[in-house]
Amino acid sequence: MQDPYQTEPYVPNEYHEPQPKRRMSGWLIALIVILVLIIACCCLIFAGYLVLAPSVGNTFSTIMQTIEVFTPVP
Repeated sequence: MQDPYQTEPYVPNEYHEPQPKRRMSGWLIALIVILVLIIACCCLIFAGYLVLAPSVGNTFSTIMQTIEVFTPVP
């Protein structure tokens, strides 16, 4: 009697080649890059606005006060 655990491993008769990996098309890569650049630019503009908003506001306030001083009152 042969031991059931001593048999040869099962080898399938047919060999199936793996399907080649599909690469992303060039237009899809370009679209992703453009979207990332747009998002990055929006984030930089927002960060710049947060940093520069107080100084810009102070500059316009100073200009408005100066215009009021030089404007003659009738």
